[in-house]
Amino acid sequence: MLIKKLTDVNKSYKRVNFSSEEVEKFYKEAEDNISFFNKISLELLTWEKKFDKVLDESEAPFYKWFTGGRINPFYNILTKHLHSATKNKAAIIWKGSDHTEKIYTYQSLYSETMKFASALKKLGVNKGDKVFIYMPNIPELIISMLACVRIGAVHVVYHHSYSSESFAERLDDCKPNYIVCSNASYTGAEREIKNKVDASIEKASYNPKHCIVVQRSEKNVHMKPLRDLWYHDLISDEDFTSAKDLESVYYDSSDPLFMTYTSTNLKEPKGLVFNCAGYLLWVYFSYLLIFDPKDLDTYWSTADISWIPGHSYGTYGPLMAGQSILIFEDTLDMNNATRFYDICEKFQVTKFYTTPTILKSIMNAAQKRSIYRKLSSIELIATGGERISDELLEWVFKKILFQKKPIVNIYSLTEAGGALAANIPGYSEVDFSNVSKPLPGINVFLYDELDESKITSHGKKGSLMLSKYTPSICKNICNGSDLYRSIYWRKVDNGYLFKTGDGAEFAENFEIVLTGRMDEVMHIGGKRVSFTEIEAAIKKHPLVLDAAVININDEKRGDMLVAFCVFSRKIEESYYDQTVREIRETIISEIGEIVLPAEIKFTRALPKSADGSILRDMLKEIATQM
Repeated sequence: MLIKKLTDVNKSYKRVNFSSEEVEKFYKEAEDNISFFNKISLELLTWEKKFDKVLDESEAPFYKWFTGGRINPFYNILTKHLHSATKNKAAIIWKGSDHTEKIYTYQSLYSETMKFASALKKLGVNKGDKVFIYMPNIPELIISMLACVRIGAVHVVYHHSYSSESFAERLDDCKPNYIVCSNASYTGAEREIKNKVDASIEKASYNPKHCIVVQRSEKNVHMKPLRDLWYHDLISDEDFTSAKDLESVYYDSSDPLFMTYTSTNLKEPKGLVFNCAGYLLWVYFSYLLIFDPKDLDTYWSTADISWIPGHSYGTYGPLMAGQSILIFEDTLDMNNATRFYDICEKFQVTKFYTTPTILKSIMNAAQKRSIYRKLSSIELIATGGERISDELLEWVFKKILFQKKPIVNIYSLTEAGGALAANIPGYSEVDFSNVSKPLPGINVFLYDELDESKITSHGKKGSLMLSKYTPSICKNICNGSDLYRSIYWRKVDNGYLFKTGDGAEFAENFEIVLTGRMDEVMHIGGKRVSFTEIEAAIKKHPLVLDAAVININDEKRGDMLVAFCVFSRKIEESYYDQTVREIRETIISEIGEIVLPAEIKFTRALPKSADGSILRDMLKEIATQM
């Protein structure tokens, strides 16, 4: 009954961008992928020089999209809006954790970005140079990203909660000459950021030329002479911010736009490289399809900007569409859930993209703390990153959307740069037991690793793979071309398929049903979490001989991590609490608090298979019964 209501409401949604008939036409046109991407690339992107070929397969699997083409990404993202009424529209509406507030129009965002781009250029940043960005969700984060795009630099945004050890490893891997960070963060509580950066540089073998510091708080920090510079000093110095001599930068279609580091079961960092034209085309097209932007929308994505959903659907997609983007510095949880209602009411949020974990926090706060308020502005909720429970789905549909507005599911993949499948508002049937069918232009396959053959029937589990016709897929791994080929591509028949790492099966209507990760990486609260990385950190505690990490779905808290530890020697139970605290501190020191398990349990042994692999399904059963 609920599924029928969800579908009826979704199909009654009135689209502004692409009618349901046009969406249907996209699917038919996309049967010829090359022709389809040729068409939409010419309609959606502005080219300095038209490309000669849509897809160059000469160095497969290192595919190049729109070869021979030249494009100005900054124009396509921001400058184009200065030639219309959009220039006076709010581009960024920012709410800080401490209730501070800033609003940037498209014109003022352009001006601030040009100032910083000019300052970076005067400091010596050139096209292709890497700029490492390490700060919370503040406007200067987006300005820094855009400034890099303006001058052709490659930005590398890394989540500010990760440890100095993780940061140092990535500095040595990508060797950026420039770091942009904040002095502090107010997420949760005031935290030191610049001191962590200093510690990272001390631990790293590679030393950057400059560290530019955004003053988020009044907290004093050490500034190393000549190396460290204040952001506000740079953008207020006319010698640095005069943009009149800043020439437009054009990219070859396959030039890198940015890098991002993702969780992996490998020991070494894995920096994914995304090229400009294919990535921008897909995030713009998929954003128009899924979020159907309207002139009066206020769009709020709770994804941290450092993640791919934050890049694609929190920054680049909505900016290309001329949206007003709402950014909240902190993470919504049960303790601050009133901020959800406050922000939605004040700014009349119309589109809300989040995770089931955050929605569950809002529901629990409403039920336990009696903070629920009716919201009249929300027209669409999109969710993804993990499975949503029936109870939560029904509550959101009834209490937030009043059974009149749609809620849709999105399946996205970090390595693919964005969404691969989704319920399209105004078009799709909605069934949250699957992730819908792939978006137009995306071809998926199920592959049986044992039989080494494609699966064509429903109900049989296999490895989910993508065809080469996916323009937004990462194009390489930093310092790891051989690794890129071996990890992500499988030779099948006479071509290559891209391995998503997800297991899946086809439903009877051939929509995608995810069955879990094929590797030991999970999506928790929209974040990529590597079990082996956490286990390695736990085992650095002197009392821990072995460790295993699993995820379970808790009715109250949603998806959560649980760690099982085996001691190297017997200890008294009176020391258990202290040991848990020490293990948590070890994890924070080695990786960061973002991957802290919700529970740490002690056991005499871990269940393992004959080849030594951890039997995680058995541990899940144990955890759910404890």
